[in-house]
Amino acid sequence: MYQRHNLNFCKTLVMKLKYIGFLFLLLGLQLYGQNDKNVKAYKRMEGKIGEKIDVTANFIQLFGKVKGNYQYKFEKRRADEVTTYYGKMIELNGELYDDDSVRFKEAGSGDYTIKGVWGVDFFNGKWKIPGEDDYMDMMLKEYYPDGSLPFKVYYLESDQKLIPARKDSPTATLELTFIYPSGNFKTPEAEAKVKKTIVKSFFGDGIKPEVPDKMLRDFESEYYKMYADNKENWLEIGGSSFSWEMMKSMNVKFNSDYLLSIEYFRYAYSGGAHGMENLSYDVFNLATGKKLEYQDIFTESADTVLSALLTEKMIEKYKTKNGSTLKEVGFFVDTIEPNNNIYVTGNGVGFQYSSYEIAPYSFGLPEVFLDFDEVKDLLRKDSPVYKLTGRQR
Repeated sequence: MYQRHNLNFCKTLVMKLKYIGFLFLLLGLQLYGQNDKNVKAYKRMEGKIGEKIDVTANFIQLFGKVKGNYQYKFEKRRADEVTTYYGKMIELNGELYDDDSVRFKEAGSGDYTIKGVWGVDFFNGKWKIPGEDDYMDMMLKEYYPDGSLPFKVYYLESDQKLIPARKDSPTATLELTFIYPSGNFKTPEAEAKVKKTIVKSFFGDGIKPEVPDKMLRDFESEYYKMYADNKENWLEIGGSSFSWEMMKSMNVKFNSDYLLSIEYFRYAYSGGAHGMENLSYDVFNLATGKKLEYQDIFTESADTVLSALLTEKMIEKYKTKNGSTLKEVGFFVDTIEPNNNIYVTGNGVGFQYSSYEIAPYSFGLPEVFLDFDEVKDLLRKDSPVYKLTGRQR
């Protein structure tokens, strides 16, 4: 009896150990899946730095990379008065590691300012206090309140020879990162308007709003067809300049309070001394789906004051000498006029200019950001952008 009981006990123990081992295996696979190199995702997050600083962030995870932005706010109390301060939007570039950790650098910085654990729907880590060696706790959770949108990320990368049969054939390359809303709209009409505008802004006029993967493939086909049409030119002239490149991607600048700012980056090279980069933006009223133009945001009389502000900021940004005009430092113009390439964040409005629009290629993509306290009186009172200014008490 003892031997039989002992044998049954051993069998039961072995079965339990196998079951526990299986659970650990599943857990390990689940944790590993957090940093699966095939993950493509957009995450809107909210949380805190320390106990008093509120944070809102937008991230796009593409395989082992994470890029995005965050903005913080905090309150100061003096007697019965409460003042809310909004920090500027800070752009981040991060890299994921196999142990589920991530480290972020601020754009233009060589130091890691944020580090921690990157989960499926959270980030727990440390935030470096500016100008100090100390860190504060930073905890974020994926969250989509009313007035914000979730997105799905779609990716395509490919290349094609101009003449496949020839070893010396030049090659075209294509890389597309497309984000597309995936619900949470107030009305079907608003959803249709936003999606239609995003598709046109990213792909151009030739692609109809359909299943995202099909839109990517249709654009790919058109791109390589255009490339193939240049075959005869290369046979006549030859040269490496017939190797084309195109890269398109999207980013979320702001996604709260029924306002959405989308950024479109485009790089293209099709011969010549250099390729061309471009940044463009769409700002949406998510309550209606309407794309907001300049005249929907600013008053009719705002142009003159805005132009003076933009010119002053551009002079300050490019550090012109006292009394020097913009033309004297290389710009095409002395006065910067507002354009329609606008983005909105939680604390202001940005104006983006293209290469050669107001300055030579060597100046890059000139941009000016104006805080709400600088432009509040220039905003239309019936604009959803104006409502953001009320948050700054």
